[in-house]
Amino acid sequence: MRLLGAVSEGSGAVNEDGFGWLGSARDVSAAWVFDGVTGINDRNHLGEGTDARWLVARAHERLSELALRDAPLMALLQELVAGLIDDFARATEGVDIPPGYDPPAACLILVKRYQDQWQALRLGDSCLLARDGHGGQRVHAASPNNAFDHWLTREARKRREAGVLDIKALLAAFAPQLKAGRAKRNRPDGYAILEASRDSLAMPEIIDLGMPAEILLCTDGYYRAVDHYALCDDAGLMTASVADVAKVLSRLRQEEASDPQCLRFPRFKPADDATAVMLGR
Repeated sequence: MRLLGAVSEGSGAVNEDGFGWLGSARDVSAAWVFDGVTGINDRNHLGEGTDARWLVARAHERLSELALRDAPLMALLQELVAGLIDDFARATEGVDIPPGYDPPAACLILVKRYQDQWQALRLGDSCLLARDGHGGQRVHAASPNNAFDHWLTREARKRREAGVLDIKALLAAFAPQLKAGRAKRNRPDGYAILEASRDSLAMPEIIDLGMPAEILLCTDGYYRAVDHYALCDDAGLMTASVADVAKVLSRLRQEEASDPQCLRFPRFKPADDATAVMLGR
């Protein structure tokens, strides 16, 4: 696989997304994207701008070494999580972590080549699209947490129509529901996510991709081109991303900017961090 393009752009002061790849641009052997989960604590405790950004930075650093190994994806995840547990213990030594602290988390998609076959590991709601040489597609975009996200979007729209436009005010208004939703992390009735906890090993998706012609990894902020703004369908997103991921993101930002109060395109936040890595033969 060749690296056809990669882009990552934050929506605010700190970009909580991340991406990486191994090999050369003409022969990629592994690639990944992270989407840090926006914190709901009163303040950050771990540096790096936000606690979610801290986790993404540590996970990227470790994965850059771990993904070099010829080991099963589950084994790589086990070592990644063990390393993050150690990192978190060191980072919080002597730090007064308050009761009820919401620990940092991130969505992750990792794809890796094993001989001539590709496999993927997925935790969270970032998106994986793969297309074979005959145009057949595989899409992994839905998340068990989507029902809650849709409810949150509807309720946030009611607040905006009543004049509450500040994202911090909306986060405060929905803090109890957000805490309840996050209590379902890595539980059978919830959703998988990457944390500095062995709970992250409970239910990751392992996906056999075979020998795809193209693979797109992207965070939900980039996938908004499909599921929020209807700029294209999945096939169109793949085609546009093969041509220029930066152009896709630019068009996405135009749509976000045209609806700053999230009324024409209902969503919780006016804009989101967006990241994509496009691979192809």
